[in-house]
Amino acid sequence: MAALASRLSQRSHQVTLVTLGDGTGDRHEVDPQVRRMPLNLMFQPKGLLAKLLGNRQRIRAIRLAFGEISPDVVLSFCDRTNILAGLACPPDLPLVLSERSDPSQQNLGRIWEWLRDRSYRRADHLVALSDTSGEYLRGRFPVPVSVIPSAVDAPPVFSDRTLASENRLIIGIGRLEREKGFDRLIQAFAEAGKDSSWRLRILGEGSCRETLQTLARELGVQDRVEFPGWVRPVWDELAQATMFVLPSRYEGFPSALLEAMVIGVPSIAVDCESGPRAILGARDDRGTTTQQTGPTVGLSRFADSSEDALPGGLLVPNELESLVDAMRLFMADSQTRESIGRRGIEVAARFGWDEVVSQYEKLLQSFVAV
Repeated sequence: MAALASRLSQRSHQVTLVTLGDGTGDRHEVDPQVRRMPLNLMFQPKGLLAKLLGNRQRIRAIRLAFGEISPDVVLSFCDRTNILAGLACPPDLPLVLSERSDPSQQNLGRIWEWLRDRSYRRADHLVALSDTSGEYLRGRFPVPVSVIPSAVDAPPVFSDRTLASENRLIIGIGRLEREKGFDRLIQAFAEAGKDSSWRLRILGEGSCRETLQTLARELGVQDRVEFPGWVRPVWDELAQATMFVLPSRYEGFPSALLEAMVIGVPSIAVDCESGPRAILGARDDRGTTTQQTGPTVGLSRFADSSEDALPGGLLVPNELESLVDAMRLFMADSQTRESIGRRGIEVAARFGWDEVVSQYEKLLQSFVAV
């Protein structure tokens, strides 16, 4: 959202970014032309009544913000924020809600899902990150749906990544929450990386930090697993990585995978149906994502492939054993690993910002009276 708001403002649109947070501690830069309106309502009340009153306060604050801004159209990102925006938005104000995960996999709980059923029906348009998510939204809500993927920033130019191959460093990036699957990554690392010279760094924060640290201790790899928190920008970290692994149980459209690929880091992703498949699956002449070898791409496909035939990363079945096998392959076969990394640069380049911003711009302008 920070990048999209910034780029829309650079195209001479007046953009106001409303956030539930207080506007401090941003992990992403926002263009100075973007007006900021922090609501400072990120408190976490305890108890059902307190939560109801807290969200009522948020809805009221968002509604007042809409009144102050008088926008031509509202674009909201992320599930619970989308629900609040839908409940706050007056009927005569065009509203576009963008899902940033896979709603077919992410259950928000009985109350929030009940609210989502009512809130999303108020929207004028929904945006999904992948064809899979788009099909789910079309089946659930009587609202038009577009599919617009995430975009990746162009990385800085690094003069040499050859030393990264010798680092024996595995990188994972994301929120430390169950859906991101870092428990599976630590388990796979403990099994595949018994050679003590391999290290694992997981960049991110979340409620599962202590659980993951405990797991690393139980598996005896605590000295080789690091949790440095959020690191931005990630380019310096990725430039040192020997491989990147995305172990998520489900995804929307993983920007971290694109960031790793576009810098040439050999990448492994679990086929959790939505985002990774859209990035790493083969594409037909119409640009539709397909699979050449069934629902997942098996490791044997790469054994005797030429460099030109390699995809931009390994897409493996959504299970621990396959993740272990893929990591072992990358650890043992540097030639295949690095060939896949080089190919990944070309694949990730399909998801540049110009096209994504243009798609959002066209969609939002369709609701603005000329």
